[in-house]
Amino acid sequence: LTFFYRQMPELIERGYVYIGLPPLYKIKQGKTELYLKDDPALDAYLANNAVENASLIPASGEPPIEGVALEKLLMTYASAQDAIDRNAHRYDRSLLEALVDFTPMDLEHLRNAPAGEGLDALARRLNQGSLGTPRFSLVLQEPTEQRPAAVLVTRRHMGEEHIQVLPLAAFESGDLRPLHQASQLLHGLIREGATINRGNRSAEVTGFAQAQAWLMEEAKKGRQIQRFKGLGEMNPEQLWDT
Repeated sequence: LTFFYRQMPELIERGYVYIGLPPLYKIKQGKTELYLKDDPALDAYLANNAVENASLIPASGEPPIEGVALEKLLMTYASAQDAIDRNAHRYDRSLLEALVDFTPMDLEHLRNAPAGEGLDALARRLNQGSLGTPRFSLVLQEPTEQRPAAVLVTRRHMGEEHIQVLPLAAFESGDLRPLHQASQLLHGLIREGATINRGNRSAEVTGFAQAQAWLMEEAKKGRQIQRFKGLGEMNPEQLWDT
C-alpha cells in the first residue's frame, strides 16, 4: 500500500486498489456456493443446518430438545471447544475436555456437589486411561485474604509431578468462561436412553460430545467443504466473489 500511495496515488483515488481478505471455507451444495470467513462462522453454519429436522432426546421418556434450543447447545459446545484450543498450552487438554459437562466450576457447585459429582468423580474420570497415561488428583483451594479460590490439579506421569492451578475466576469471567457456560447447560443433561435424531436416522449417545459429532457429520452430507490456506489457492472469480 505504501508503494501505491507514493508511486501510483491515482489508483487509490480512483478506487482501483482492492484488499483481498480470503475466506477460510467455501461451502458448495448443488449449485449454491457460500464463503465463510473463519471456524466460528463454519460452526454457526453447520449448527444452523444440523438442527433442521433434528432432535435430542436426553433420556428415556424425556421430551425432545430441538430447534433454537438445540442450536444453542451446539454453539455453546463449539465455544467451549474454541476455549480449550486456546488454553491447551496452559492446562492439560484432557482436563479441559472433561470440564465441558462436569459440575460447573464455581464455589457454590463445588462445595455442594452431591456424592459422585465432585472433584473426586472428576479425578476418577480422568484416571480411566490405560497404564502409562497421566494420573490426576484434584483439591479445592478455599479463598482467603491472600489467595483466590482455585482447584489444585496434581498431574503425575512417568515419575514426574506437576501442579496446575485452575483459578475459579477464570471460569466466571476469564479465558475459561465458555467452559463454565457449557457445563451449566450440559452437566447431567445426557442420561440413560439418550438418542440423537435427524430425519429418519438416529443414534444412541452417552454424552453430548457424541451427539454433537454425529449431528455435524449429518450436516456435512451433501455439502462440499473446501478450506483455503490463502489467496494463492483462489482463482480470480473466487477472489472477486469474496
